[in-house]
Amino acid sequence: MRKETVISFLVFCVLVIVIVISINLTYKNYQISKQIFNGKVLCSELLNTSIKYYRENGHYLENDKVSVNYEYPFDARTNPYFSTFSTYPIDENTQGISVFGTVNNKNYELKVIFNKDDDIKSIRNIKIQTIKTKPDNLQNKN
Repeated sequence: MRKETVISFLVFCVLVIVIVISINLTYKNYQISKQIFNGKVLCSELLNTSIKYYRENGHYLENDKVSVNYEYPFDARTNPYFSTFSTYPIDENTQGISVFGTVNNKNYELKVIFNKDDDIKSIRNIKIQTIKTKPDNLQNKN
């Protein structure tokens, strides 16, 4: 009887550990998805601002890893997960936007490429590429 109790207790402990690990992984994936969504919203806002600026001024603005641009005007400092952005021309009618993660998301970049004639009605219509780079400490080991 005593041996069965010990085995039952061990099985119970293993099950509790597996459940705790799976809940932790699920929560982490949820958190990352939520943070990536905030970056996608920022991309959408930048996209609409860039298209509006192009229509009013006839050209796109170039920004290299900035948090605020007063010509748009656009301020990404309030976004807790992605507060730095770049805008860059691909060709005469095409523009690229990248937003870069902060602190916990510093290895994430969201990128969108669009045409001046694109009519964006919803964030769901935008094809945003999510790029995860290696952490700096892993890149330097080669």
